[in-house]
Order: sequence, then structure tokens, then C-alpha cells
Amino acid sequence: MKDKIVYILGAGCSANYGYPLAKDFRVVLKEYGEVLSQKHNCERLKQCVTDTVNLMKRYQSPTIDRLVLQIVEEKEHQKRPLGFIATQKHFDLDALEQRQILAAKIATVALFLEREGKARKTGLQGYRDFLNIIFEGNRNQSVLKSTTSRVLSFNYERLFELAFADFFRLNSNMDCYGQVWLNSGLNFLHGQTTAIDSDQFCFLKLHGTAGIWVAEQYGQSIYGLNPALNNADYHVDDNLFWPANRNPSSFRRENPEPLIVFPFEKDRARSGGTSFLFDNYIRTIWGHRGQPGYAENLIQAAKQIWVIGYSFDPNDRKAMIELLRKSDCEIIVQNRTKEGAEVVCEELKLRYGDFVPRLKPFGKPF
Repeated sequence: MKDKIVYILGAGCSANYGYPLAKDFRVVLKEYGEVLSQKHNCERLKQCVTDTVNLMKRYQSPTIDRLVLQIVEEKEHQKRPLGFIATQKHFDLDALEQRQILAAKIATVALFLEREGKARKTGLQGYRDFLNIIFEGNRNQSVLKSTTSRVLSFNYERLFELAFADFFRLNSNMDCYGQVWLNSGLNFLHGQTTAIDSDQFCFLKLHGTAGIWVAEQYGQSIYGLNPALNNADYHVDDNLFWPANRNPSSFRRENPEPLIVFPFEKDRARSGGTSFLFDNYIRTIWGHRGQPGYAENLIQAAKQIWVIGYSFDPNDRKAMIELLRKSDCEIIVQNRTKEGAEVVCEELKLRYGDFVPRLKPFGKPF
């Protein structure tokens, strides 16, 4: 039965709270590196930021998502003359690729977590208004069962989660991602992906999220919240990413890394044949080898879809278009400005004729 209203959130939803749009990421990250130079105990973090900014300059990458694709493409180009027989050079290139991408993830997470404090002080009114709309002003937990709204987010930052916790007056150290609240497909008690409850509200992070870590334990990917973030006064420094009381493992996969997944990594995970730490999460959300994931199931059940603050960047547009084609319902596009929404709709109508009767720009900014 198609009775769900599905909202898909993009970076434009958070732009008013100090978070960069994709096109501005390199400049903002460079400025953040300069800030880290003045802070105590940020040497390793600063190196991750500096290395990532330098790579973005070298490749002329306009976005962090594009950078990761260019890193992988360059390593593949360098491997080509080496032939198909694995050599030490192959392994060295693979290791360098993994280090560069991990540095980009750490830099991204640090930048976003650093901005949470100031963002919360603004009141996050856009998100609060949004929550009032989808829950009709009801702050009782029972509304999670009665609402027909479902939310998908492409954003790595946690502003929706923070606004949600404030809206329902949850403790800061509460696991709001579990099935009882956000219903996000993660069970931190067992450290595993889990089924979402299809009969209640759910919030799915399509590219993972800052603040959640993944590591291998006994051959399985284990997910967990960074315990330091339970403290409202947490500091973004080296200890947040490399705690002094944690002994690093000699096996790289056993060391926790941020659960954020760049578009190229998502597409690779969905195609199969890989065993990265985040693969299981992505396949649960997006599907794998013809098997639908939760995102597709929600889209198929939608009677109306809202796309808010998402620019349809070419780097990840294919996956989004494929997802929207799983339904035939109305698609309402809301952006930071009325003109922005109209431009997105006009381009999509020109490039994807089958969307013409479905698209409708919404004039009110998020």
C-alpha cells in the first residue's frame, strides 16, 4: 500500500548552520586546517586535513566526494602497467589509496563534529520546523508509530539527529539510532546492522554518518557510537580519533574508522565482490545484486516524495535517479531558494523526460 511520505535530505538543509555545500568544501576544509594549527593535541588531525586539502588541490577536486573517485582512478591507472599478477607495488598502491581515503573521512568527520556546538546554539529552527511538520507537533513517542513520514539523508553530519533528540527531549548519551527511536537499521547493543520496523518512523543515513565507527571483530563488521560524543563538552582533537587508552591493532581492519561512505564506495559496495568494513551497512540500506535495500522499499511505498536541499550532483546523481524511478508518485523539490528548486526541476525535466509530469518545485526555502 502506497501511503508513505518520504523525505530525502541533502546538504542544503544544513547550509544555514555553518556547514559547507559540496562546492565550498575545499575552501572550508583549508580554513579548518588553519584553525587546528592553533589548537592543542591536534597534530595527527591537522595532518589528515592538510593531506586531504593538498590532494584536492592536486586533482582540482571541487568536492570531497569527487576527490575519492579521483584517488581510486589514479591508483588504477598506476597499476595498469604492472599487469594482473599481484606484486608488492600493487599492495603498496592499495595501502596508499586506503590511507588517503581514511584521511579524507577523518578530516570530514572532524570538520562536521567541530561545528555541532555552534549549530545547536542557533536552535536549528529549520530542522525543528521540519520535525513539527512530519510529527504534527506531537512529541509523544507514540507518534513514531502513527506517522506515515519516513526520512532518508545523504548528509554525513548529525544535525537531524541532534534536532530529533531535542524535539523528543532525549538524553545526549541515549542510543537514538536504535529501533525504538530513529529506527536506522543499527543495533549498537550487538554492534550489527538490524531490521528496521516498517510500521514506524525511520531515518536512514544513505552515506553513513559522523560519530559512528566500524571495525572488524572476529571476521565481522562491528558498529558503535564514539563514546566521547556522549559528553556535551567533547573536544575534537587527536584523542577523539586515536584515544590514548586504545591499543591499535596490527591488523588495519580491527582499528575503528568513521562510518561515512563516499558515493564511489557506495556504488562499489552495491555491485558486490568487495569486503570493505562498510559494505554490509551499505548493502542493508541500498540493496545488493538485485536484492532491494530499505531505501528502495521505502521509495516503492511512497505516495509522495520530497527532495530537500539536494542538488543532484553528477557524482551521485545516477544512484538517486535509479532510486526515484522505483516509484511513480509526485516528487516535490525544495531548496534553499525558490529559484534553486526551479533550476533543479528544469534540468531534471530536460535530462530525464520520464520525470516531467512528476516534478514540482516548492517555493518556500527549507
